[in-house]
Parts: sequence; structure tokens; C-alpha cells
Amino acid sequence: MQRDIENYTQKYLDRTFSDFESYMVAFRRNQVLEFLQKHKAQNILEIGCGMESIAKHYKDFKNFVIVEPSSVFVENAQKDFKEGDSRIKILSGFIEDNINEIQQIAKSCGGHNCIILSGLLHEVVNTKQFLSEILPLLQPDTILHINVPNAHSFHLLWAYESGIIPQLGGLSATAKSLQQHTAFTMESLCVLVEEVELEVIESGSYFLKPFNHAKMSLALQNGILDENLLHGLEKMVQYAPNLGAEIFVNVRNR
Repeated sequence: MQRDIENYTQKYLDRTFSDFESYMVAFRRNQVLEFLQKHKAQNILEIGCGMESIAKHYKDFKNFVIVEPSSVFVENAQKDFKEGDSRIKILSGFIEDNINEIQQIAKSCGGHNCIILSGLLHEVVNTKQFLSEILPLLQPDTILHINVPNAHSFHLLWAYESGIIPQLGGLSATAKSLQQHTAFTMESLCVLVEEVELEVIESGSYFLKPFNHAKMSLALQNGILDENLLHGLEKMVQYAPNLGAEIFVNVRNR
């Protein structure tokens, strides 16, 4: 089952540029950049680039393949790289529709050593099937980076203990409107990747968010929070490593 991409794209754009999500995009990007730098990524596959591919921020690569089903996001990526960069290839469509071409590109460059699945897995209907379809793209030395919202983040745990939300692990109205299907904890994310025979080599969370997006936006608008305090919250996760707003795992074939 494939998502209504055009509807999703519009709602994503409305949200990204109207509330705290624009900040989360930056914190998410920082985590991906840390992953790429740590593993000295050279041949990269990015599954879903959103409005801005990580290729705009990470330059030390030999080959970069972007796979994106949204025509709006594809056109934006084409504009971003309109001057031409022979190292970058943009493929339009879902990952399953581009497997053969991706494998051909990978073969020509010796395989992708890093694959990025950022802010996407929780939006997939059948997560196990989706990951299984990616498995043929993983070489013995390939590392797959996955990040998703944390169902046990600090702000959700606080909201639950305060009686603001009735349960943990549910999907908010906003999440449902963005066609999100799964609320992941670190435990459930690790179980999923292990079910498809992947090994977790690194895991963690990032950005300690005290409130939901709406309240974070209000705090910024009223001067209660500023960018200096936000960067402090990004660093604070070292004291509560499992309570960040989003979680990640870096995995490889067993």
C-alpha cells in the first residue's frame, strides 16, 4: 500500500514551515551528518529527501543517489543541484520501483557504504516488508541509518504522567494527518530490524524536547526559549540518552 504522496507533501510543507518542525529538521540533519562523518560515507543512498537532501550539507562523497516519490520534492532537489553534479543521481518514485536502477548504480561504484532512512519508517504501512525490500541493497560493509520519532520521549512521558495524554505509544491527530502509521520505542525499533536479520551496531536519541511542537513554538514566540537554549537541549540528551524527541539505530547485515 502506497501513501497519497501529493496530500502528504502539502501537509508536510504546511507543518514544516508553520511550527517547530523546521527546528526538528535541523536537529535530525545534525544526527545524519554525524553518522555520515563518523563512517566516512563515500557512496550514499538517501531514501526520501524531503525538501532538502542531506547532499546539500555533506559534500565529502563520491556518489550520491536520492530516491524520492514526491514530485514536489524531486523538483526541488533538481533545482538545488541544477548546476549539475555528476556525482548525484535523483530517482523519482518509490524505493521498490527503483531497486534495479539503484543496484546498477551501486555495482558501478562498488556498492553504497551508507544508506539513509531518515524520518520515514514510521510513515510506512508495512515496516517489515519495507525493510525487507531494502535488504538487497546492503553490501557486507553497508551501514543503514534509521531515525524515527520516539514514542517514549521526555515530552510524551511528561504529558502522560501529567494526565495530558491517555496512553503512551498512540498516534496523535497530527501524526495521523501526516499518514504516520507506527509509534516506535527503541525496543520496538530494535526488534523490527532484528526480525529482518539486521544487526544494531549503534543506537540512541537526540534533542531533549520538553513540550510538543505547538508549545515549543509558543515558547519561542514569547521569548521563553531561544536558539541558544535549543542548542543546550540538543546537548542535554547526553544526560538522558533514551529520552530524546527522536531515536536512531545504525544497522548492518548480520
